[in-house]
Amino acid sequence: MGVDMLLLDDQSYLIQACVSVHRLNTFRELLREGAIYELSGFDVTRSNNHFKLCDSVVSIRLNEFTKMVEVPAVANPMSTEMFSSLDGFVYLMDILSLNNDDEYASEDAGSEQEMDENNPIVDEPLMSTAEGKGKHKRRHSKCWNHFTIEGDRMPDGKFKCVCNHCNQFYYLNLHRSGTNTMLRHSERCPKTLSSTVGCKKIDQLVFRDMIDVAIVEHDLPYAFVEFRRVREALKYANPTIEFWCRNTAVADVLKIFEGEKRRLKQVLNELPGRVCLTTDLWRAITIEGYLCLTVHYIDAEWNLRAKILSFCAFPPPHTGTAISMKILELLKEWGLLKKVFTITVDNASSNDNMQGVVKRQLKKDLVCGGEFFHIRCVAHILNLIVQDGLAVIGEALEKIRDSVKYVQITESREILFQGCVESVGVRKKGDLLLDCPTLWNSTYLMLTRALHYKEAFKNLAEIETSYQSLPTKSEWLRANLISGLLQPFDEMTRLVSGTKYPTANLYFMEVWKIQTWLNTNEFHEDRVIADMVDSMRMKFVKYWEEYSDILAIAAVLDPRLKFKVLEYCYHTLDPATCKSKTDYIRKKVVKLYGVYKKNSSAHSSQEVEEDALPAGYGGFYVFFSQQAGTRTSALDLYLSEPVLDMVSNLKLDVLEYWRDNANRFKELSRMASDVLSIPITTVSSESSFSAGSKVLSKYRNKLLPSNVQALICTRNWLRGFEVIAGCDLDEKGKEDKQDTNVEAEGSGRKKRTRLN
Repeated sequence: MGVDMLLLDDQSYLIQACVSVHRLNTFRELLREGAIYELSGFDVTRSNNHFKLCDSVVSIRLNEFTKMVEVPAVANPMSTEMFSSLDGFVYLMDILSLNNDDEYASEDAGSEQEMDENNPIVDEPLMSTAEGKGKHKRRHSKCWNHFTIEGDRMPDGKFKCVCNHCNQFYYLNLHRSGTNTMLRHSERCPKTLSSTVGCKKIDQLVFRDMIDVAIVEHDLPYAFVEFRRVREALKYANPTIEFWCRNTAVADVLKIFEGEKRRLKQVLNELPGRVCLTTDLWRAITIEGYLCLTVHYIDAEWNLRAKILSFCAFPPPHTGTAISMKILELLKEWGLLKKVFTITVDNASSNDNMQGVVKRQLKKDLVCGGEFFHIRCVAHILNLIVQDGLAVIGEALEKIRDSVKYVQITESREILFQGCVESVGVRKKGDLLLDCPTLWNSTYLMLTRALHYKEAFKNLAEIETSYQSLPTKSEWLRANLISGLLQPFDEMTRLVSGTKYPTANLYFMEVWKIQTWLNTNEFHEDRVIADMVDSMRMKFVKYWEEYSDILAIAAVLDPRLKFKVLEYCYHTLDPATCKSKTDYIRKKVVKLYGVYKKNSSAHSSQEVEEDALPAGYGGFYVFFSQQAGTRTSALDLYLSEPVLDMVSNLKLDVLEYWRDNANRFKELSRMASDVLSIPITTVSSESSFSAGSKVLSKYRNKLLPSNVQALICTRNWLRGFEVIAGCDLDEKGKEDKQDTNVEAEGSGRKKRTRLN
């Protein structure tokens, strides 16, 4: 609490000063009416927009070190009697009423502190030529939405301020008289009034929040709120709309980010089960490294969720130790150190080192000491397996790839090829597709489409002498055979890259199909194919020997499969080892269940309050609880029940099954919740990199890492992931243009499904 005053300097400029209440007596003795003082030793602070007596952006605070020395003579002394006259009194009242006219928007006051000092913004061209030579000054008063300054400052310090609507103008000394005159005119301007008649009054904060959310969800630049045409359109729709600058939009998005982060943190802390993680690194167009950490869990309503925990800048070195330290830091920030179940990563050596460090740090809090902690990304394993196989037949693939390039390089050749297709009578099945050599599934699509037009390529070679890359008959036969062999790999990739129901129970059978395919073609009559299968088999054994355990456990927790599917699959592969493999998985299931049963017993409320039971049932409950040790375990009960019919329950939602039977199976249902939420690919993290490339592009590469994280994480928390099912095509993203009735396997179109 204190006393505020207005000081006038020798240039007749006003500045606000404040004296705290306990120093009033000290300065009251020094002040004398009509005297001029020289001040020193005072504090200078930013003016308080909520209690501001003049236009000065700074104010003076008198402290114990302030010295006031009376000046005996001044150039232009000003008598204090002017404040007692009528004109002077009105002048003072105008100044004192500035605070009550809502001249300064409180939102802009906060955003001004966050303004980029290297790129100051002036919302409107309000500065005169004379002022423009000095430091830019933002104007906050609402009157500048309706007024513009014309010309330079006049010799007496006044400006010509012109109304944008009715062209009424005023000559005002803004430093002395403020903007009240313009504010009053804005309220009574006939053209402004007529334009707002009948307009619905809107909540400005709600409107601003809606625009900020649109910026996040639709990858709009922060400067969207300053686009002239956007403002004109919104002003035309509702003249009462008040605009804000991009710095305010940045602050608003950060507030939304922090709010959503608090809500998500609360949800994760209240989860009854554990969470699974995926992580990956990304190099942005700005040469900066980013780390994405995604959490997968099943919520209290038994819905599978995936949320980005962090999309943060991660400078080199990208070693396993550095990655592990960052992940542990993020887990501590989110309070998840004791709730982690698994982490899914690709096959980089740094990730192997990272998971080892994290496992040692969290070992006492991991299930079974971290036995199931490390999960390898299936998509990367498939890619490694198939790429090794395709390298064996590289010559034939190169000819087909060159053939597709030859046709697609010019429009005239495409027209010529279409003529060849019609000449040989081949049914139209979409356009040719060019693969990306690092994405084998796009190579599979290229092969299937090229094989369909095999006769057209032969016809093209007859009429176009410059076409020299036609595959031979044996190479066409080999390509046809390889295309058929790669089909199960393509189906597996489509399954793991994005499905409507991506729980872990779906994947064991797909892995079994691939292993069966490798065993069947191990001794193929074509030596080249046999060599390809042998190379693929070596990679399969290397990466999936120890990894298949968790997939088998997930399959057991599907009531349509249980151990019956393991017995069938293992018997098909090798009858001699079927029993030993099945018993091995059974021991793993029992061991994992034992951990959940132990934890459930430690935290279960066996002591039920008597008020919670019907009258007379207290003794029965005590007797029943004492006999609980002799009951059949939930796991034995589940396995003893018959397997559900697959045909009748083809569309069974496994999570719904466990939700409906949670009271029957208790701790087993919690174990099923954690196991079924395990992601077997890093697709979710990689899809965030796709969003990151839109947020941080070559046209928008100056964003701070904190703003990049706010935009990507907030969008994910509000909308969820958009997972692309199927295969990525070449960079041009070519799709079928004419035939709309193309089979899904070969169309090359992208199917999008939502994973919240």
